[in-house]
Amino acid sequence: MLPIWAFVAVTLPLVATPGPSTAVVLRNSIAGGARAGLLTALGCNSASLCYGLLTTFGFAVALQRWPSVWTVLRLVGVAYLAWLGLRSLVRAAQRTRVAVTADAPPDRDAWHSISSGYLTNFFNPSLAAFYLIVLPQFIPRGAPFARSAMTLTAIHISMAVAWHSTWAFAGGSMARVLSSGAPRRALEAVTGIALIALAIKVGLN
Repeated sequence: MLPIWAFVAVTLPLVATPGPSTAVVLRNSIAGGARAGLLTALGCNSASLCYGLLTTFGFAVALQRWPSVWTVLRLVGVAYLAWLGLRSLVRAAQRTRVAVTADAPPDRDAWHSISSGYLTNFFNPSLAAFYLIVLPQFIPRGAPFARSAMTLTAIHISMAVAWHSTWAFAGGSMARVLSSGAPRRALEAVTGIALIALAIKVGLN
């Protein structure tokens, strides 16, 4: 039997701790409304699903044989987080207004929200470590590994979707106030600094 409650107890603090995915969901929802935030959350959790599938089909074992893959993943993740942070700082320096409407965003903007969420989580070494190292520890010896791994993946994604959706709606409710002028620039500056700080932290670990 899977130790589901133990897994939830360990996973909940990790999900609720603000990280790169939370920052990107909040930033996109403030810039483009709740729908943009929800699409970003969709991208974030699609990356989680990918890691769940990789764990299920033995990628964790492959990493033990080729540890350099982990190093490459970490370096790419650091570079991507730093790039996101620098983009936010550049936007913080701009004085243009970001329009937020109730209408559905163009397909290009929807794709941008999904892809930014996906790439942020896929290149997040902390998420990779969770799926490839932590999650397998909760699968008892003798249990069907593939089914157990996908069950734990579904639990984690369900928790993360609820958390990200909360931030998406919170950001969307503040979108019209914070999408222009000094509030927008302050938000972009704080987000940029936070993302760069995360990149530095991940790079030094």
